[in-house]
Amino acid sequence: MNHRLRQERNVFLLFLGAVFVSLMSALPVVTASLGTPRYSAVPAAPQQLTFEQLDRNRDGYVDRKEAEDQPGLSSVFDRADRHPDGRLDKVEYGKALSMIGPN
Repeated sequence: MNHRLRQERNVFLLFLGAVFVSLMSALPVVTASLGTPRYSAVPAAPQQLTFEQLDRNRDGYVDRKEAEDQPGLSSVFDRADRHPDGRLDKVEYGKALSMIGPN
């Protein structure tokens, strides 16, 4: 390898090293600014519980007492109950969730 080519390679590698060092030194500044929220947070909607979470006695149904743990479910319980037996199966529970969905 001739002298001029070796010198150009060394200058290029030195340039790449300088670029790498400058990027790595700027990294903490960039990542620190990412952690701060720029906008106010939108309040989260109440979390909907799954059928299995509400069915505490594991009988395969959600009764009125168990339905009290899900906000809004008590108000649509009678309309979602296909068989007026006072309890919801999985299909009826899905129907009830769609009734109390976002307004």
